[in-house]
Amino acid sequence: MKRETDYGYAIKPVYTPQDIEGFDYATHLGDPGAYPYARGYHPQGYRSRMWTQRMTVGLGSSSDANKVLKKYREMGQRGGMQVIHDRVSCSNIDSDHPLGRREAGILGWPGSSLLEFEELMEGIPLTGQSITLLGSSAPSALRLAYVIALAQKRGDDLSQIHGSVIESPFENYLGQTDVQPLELNLKLFLDACEYVIRNRIRMRAAIISQHFQESGGNNAQALGVVLSMLKEMCAKLVHERGLEFDDVATVPYELVTVGTRFFEEIAKVRALRRMWAKMAREEFKAKKEKSCHLLIAVHTSGRTMTYQQPLNNIARCAIQTLAGAISGCTALDNATLDNAHAEPSELAARMSLNTQHIVAVETGVTDVVDPLAGSYFVECLTNKVEEEGYKVLAQIDEAGGMIAAVRGGLITEMLRAEAGRKFRELDKKERLVVGVNHLVIPPEEEFEVPIQEVHPDSSAQSIAQRTEAWKKTRDQAALAERLSRLHADAKKGDRFNLMPAIIEAVKVYASAGEISGVIRLGRGLAYDPFEMIECPFELDSVETAENG
Repeated sequence: MKRETDYGYAIKPVYTPQDIEGFDYATHLGDPGAYPYARGYHPQGYRSRMWTQRMTVGLGSSSDANKVLKKYREMGQRGGMQVIHDRVSCSNIDSDHPLGRREAGILGWPGSSLLEFEELMEGIPLTGQSITLLGSSAPSALRLAYVIALAQKRGDDLSQIHGSVIESPFENYLGQTDVQPLELNLKLFLDACEYVIRNRIRMRAAIISQHFQESGGNNAQALGVVLSMLKEMCAKLVHERGLEFDDVATVPYELVTVGTRFFEEIAKVRALRRMWAKMAREEFKAKKEKSCHLLIAVHTSGRTMTYQQPLNNIARCAIQTLAGAISGCTALDNATLDNAHAEPSELAARMSLNTQHIVAVETGVTDVVDPLAGSYFVECLTNKVEEEGYKVLAQIDEAGGMIAAVRGGLITEMLRAEAGRKFRELDKKERLVVGVNHLVIPPEEEFEVPIQEVHPDSSAQSIAQRTEAWKKTRDQAALAERLSRLHADAKKGDRFNLMPAIIEAVKVYASAGEISGVIRLGRGLAYDPFEMIECPFELDSVETAENG
């Protein structure tokens, strides 16, 4: 059995002051709330504000997801909600698309229109909690438009709404589903970020290393990759969109996965805070201290939840939740005991939310900020993962930055090699996983978890049929006029911001497939990414008539 970190650093049996030789408290650690923020951003830690305690929702119809959100609130979800798109809306096609009919609402929320968002949020306020919508980069601009349109329809003060609905354009190269070209996702990501900054909307953009690690990447690689993404996206917003870095720094947040390697995961989060603070101050010349704060949310690792002996996942979830809390995360959502089987059952969801509350109120870890600070082992691990993370960042920089590294295949090869190494270690039992290659039991002795199922022939078809019928009830003239404007704007180049036209199209209930389709046409692409359907609107004739 190997005793080393997941990035190859050999763990010693004992750590002493010699392992952190040259360590300076003020330079390398500092007090909580002080640069370099390894110990967190708030002097009182969780005494002043508890992390957001939430679960991810997304299965069946929008009404089904709405019921689950309300149920999670009853179970103890506090501070925010999180919803993930289904694969259909992740691809910016509609539920009634030929490829969408059997997958709508399967493993996610069918968020292909403002109508779906209205049903998702029925009876749920937009204010008083963080609104997080995830899934892929492609629908990011649409999600932002949904929030703005619904807030205006309800008469809510947009400045009082906060959360995250924008997602980085790299996720489909890190294990997420997305069929849009990188260039289009990048343009719409920058449009959405620029729009929230210029309009002082408190919506953040997720720069996610979770997908990278869930696809096999190690902790040091995750640090290098996320710092590279942050560096490139912030630079584009500053240099191409003409924004001040101190304004740009209010937008990104990092969703990091925390696995079962307890001390190693805590060290990673501490190092990430320190690395971002240094980048913000030294590279981007941040004028405000708050610009050195990177909001970090934790997702306990679904990859570590095993199909075999699923009750063991309760212990894994508890260990990872404890690590996330000790690391000082801002928000936390748990994987569940049935994660390898299906979307969470009510039992599994309750267990995971209760785990967060047990950690928060029974363990005492919220009493002290960064309780492992000063540990020779933890400080050494924090230094080591930071050191290795900078090596990965330098490798990506040498390739020309994150965009060039993605296009050149460096990131894909990095994932392929690392995932392969992990599988080989499991096969050789150099890494032990209880129930998988250690303490294995016969199949007949396995605990049978309750499965929450959605059958494509029933739920997905009904969602598709409802969408198809609903589309005919909309104001077709208003749709054509708004989509024509969007089509014309899409021809105006990468720097022309499409968010105003997208919001106006969303308000008349243009669907994700229609909005994405006319943008694609304006940029010289096929209306449908799968080239199975044609644009139902005569955009050129409407546009010509409009221009007289």
